[in-house]
This record gives sequence, C-alpha cells and structure tokens, in this order.
Amino acid sequence: MAKVVIPKEDLYDLYVNQKFSFTRISNIYNCSPGTIKNRLRENNIPIRSRAESLGQRLDLQLGFSLTAEMIMEKVNEGMFIYEVADFYGINRKAITKKLTKAGINVSELGSHQKRMDEHNSRTSKEFFSDPDRYKQQSKWLKELREKRTEETQLRYDTAHLRDYQEYKKVCQRIVDKHYGKERPEGMQYDHKYSVRDGYDNGVPAPILSHPSNLRLISAWDNNSKGNGSIITTQELYEGQGLNLESSMKQIEKQFKSCDYCGSEFEPRNSKHRFCNPKCNKNWQYHNKKNDQSSKKQRNLL
Repeated sequence: MAKVVIPKEDLYDLYVNQKFSFTRISNIYNCSPGTIKNRLRENNIPIRSRAESLGQRLDLQLGFSLTAEMIMEKVNEGMFIYEVADFYGINRKAITKKLTKAGINVSELGSHQKRMDEHNSRTSKEFFSDPDRYKQQSKWLKELREKRTEETQLRYDTAHLRDYQEYKKVCQRIVDKHYGKERPEGMQYDHKYSVRDGYDNGVPAPILSHPSNLRLISAWDNNSKGNGSIITTQELYEGQGLNLESSMKQIEKQFKSCDYCGSEFEPRNSKHRFCNPKCNKNWQYHNKKNDQSSKKQRNLL
C-alpha cells in the first residue's frame, strides 16, 4: 500500500489552525488516525495533550470558547456552579476544570460558598420535614446499596474468568474485608492454597480468600514460599465445609463456554450461547462464509 502523503502546510492548517482531530483529518485523506499522528511527528508539529483535546472538543460542542470570565460573570449574578453548567448544557466538572485552570478555587469564593450553604440548609429542612419524601429517598438508597453489593459479589465470583492481575486484586480486597488493611509490622496474610493455583484451577476468589485458607506469616516466609500451595484443592474446599465435586458442578452450571471464543461467561438463560455481541456477529459471519464456500464446492462437483 502506497504511503499517504500530506503536505505539511495543509496538515498544519487542519490540525493547528482549524483544530481538527486525528479522526476528522483521517476521514479527509482516507487513512487511519494513527497515520495522521505519524505525519504530525514527521513534520515536527506539536501534538495536543489529552486535556487540550478535551477543551477543544468542549468549545466545538458549544460553538464558542468558554472562558473563566464568562463563568464568573454568571456566578456573580447569583448562579451556582451546577446552574452555570445547566445554562451552557455541559458537565459540571467541565466548569470547575475551567475555573481551576484559571487559578480560581470555587470553595474559596466566599459569596458563592455562603449562598451554597444557605441553599443546602434550606433544602435539608424541606427534605426532612416531608416524611414521604424521606422514606422514598431512604428506600432508593437501600436499593442502590443492595444493587452495588450484588454487582460487587458478582465481580468477586467471576474474577477467576478474567485475567490473573484482576483475580489477584479481588483476592486481596476480600482479605482486607476480613481483616482490614493494617498488618503487624513485617507480617503478611498468606493463602495456604496459593493465588496462582487458585487462578489456574478456576477457584472463585471468595473461596480462595476465605479465612480458613489464610494464615499470618512473616513477609520473608511468604516470599520464600513463592507461588506454591501447602494444601490440596480438596483440603481447601473441605476446610469451608464444601464438597469439591458438587461445588465444581455448581460452578459449571452457573457458567458456559462461548461458542465462538471459548471463554467462560455467566449466561442469562439456557439459550445464551455467546459471551458478548461481538462473538455472536463473528460466529455468524464465519459460519455464513463456510456455508457459501461449501455451496461453491458442491456446484463445482
């Protein structure tokens, strides 16, 4: 494939003067964004930082350049930061970032902070004076906590299906949940059935990091032990009153292998065959291709 040649003057005008993105320029020259990035480097044109790119994207979205002076003008008129964000139709964080970049700390704006405290005090009194609203909010918060707990538990239960580093982090979080993050000086909690073996053998993180599989030893002893285990898989499960075979069958029922990539996933129902929509599309594409080639062979015969 021939190298895409872009005159330096045109590239400079599009990227620096007109503030076009890699993607937008690549669409003009029918190439990839990576090619545009390489041409900028070859022509010694400075590439914008991520913060600069986001700022320019915001300006394009608004259709003008939003300045800290414009924001402060609205604040001085009596608007709160979130009201200024709503006025311009952008995220509140974008407003605070603009002010921070200009050296303005919102929390140090006395008049704004005073109005905010008065507003919070007033809304709090209104909220607690309405029993129905308070009950509704409490119910919503309870449901939200339960949902987050379920999501966290599912993430812990399926960590062994993802990469080793994720599994290792989840195991450590569960240990901290049991014993806290503080340790006696020079001591560490060690998994008797090691994290490495747990990941290789598909042991769910909550089972691996159960207190029955943990012991407090010196850091030197833990490092000397390496990735080896001092108990068997059978002993790991029996220590928690679990039967190895039935537990494995239960895990097998809970997860399926993707028909395309082979990775394990938790199916929504009995007909769920693929771990994600991409695998579904790839499977259909390759099977359609195979059907077409087989038809051609039959026609030749």
